[in-house]
Amino acid sequence: MPYLPIDGLRLHYRHVGHGPAVVLIHGWASSWRMWTRTMARLAQAGYQAVAVDLIGFGESDKPGDGWYTLDRFTATLAEFCNQLNLVRPALIGHSMGGAIAFNVALAREASAIIAVAPVVTGELSLSLHLLLTSPAARRLFRWMRQQSFFSGLGERNLIAAPMLFHDPLRRRHEDFQRTTVNSAVGSLRAVVTSNLESRLPDIGAPTLVVVGGRDMTVSPNQGRLAAQRIPRSTLVVWPDAGHQVTDDRGDDFDALVLDHLRKANHERDTHLHRHRTPKDHA
Repeated sequence: MPYLPIDGLRLHYRHVGHGPAVVLIHGWASSWRMWTRTMARLAQAGYQAVAVDLIGFGESDKPGDGWYTLDRFTATLAEFCNQLNLVRPALIGHSMGGAIAFNVALAREASAIIAVAPVVTGELSLSLHLLLTSPAARRLFRWMRQQSFFSGLGERNLIAAPMLFHDPLRRRHEDFQRTTVNSAVGSLRAVVTSNLESRLPDIGAPTLVVVGGRDMTVSPNQGRLAAQRIPRSTLVVWPDAGHQVTDDRGDDFDALVLDHLRKANHERDTHLHRHRTPKDHA
């Protein structure tokens, strides 16, 4: 399995395909595996799909909870792109990964952004601010791990254990088991204490925001806010989808991704053609 050393930590990632780079960033308590189907579709369509396990999740290293801030996640992703020479990649992020994708795009140029159920202001549908500052937070997270609580968070069924035969739920359960209490608490605190609203107008990349109308984890209004603030943005709301839009509407989501990337590439090529000098045509 490929790893990159970044600031003394090992970052695990997976890579398929060749062509323009697309970096996929998972959400809280997840891993690169949430993108397996989408990566295959991207590779078939002529893209280089690169998905990471964020620090604290999956097969990547898991430091203490003091490490986790949105800026550290961003710096790690920027250095990851530098080391792999991923120039102007498209960025796809889910939930916490959506916030990270926005922040990366503010720090370096991106060719396109697709944010799925993104967190913008740090507000979640479940009030976790008191939980994160409570002395009992770690004990509660240990109990949640034992009960598979977060495997189904944001779905119609909050307790997912009876449904773990279902592949997406089993994957979420397994990914949550790979976290530590430090990485779960620290990264969630990083999300709820960050607010990107005032900076979103500075994002120049064409952006697609996708939200589920039945999202019980991150309010669809967070995505609506992002689409309002980002100048070149499009909002898609699927009323029947929950927080895990990529699972609920898998084929539709992949088609939407490919269409947005195609339009972004066409827009870029048209812009370059219009701004060529006579010497460029010679």
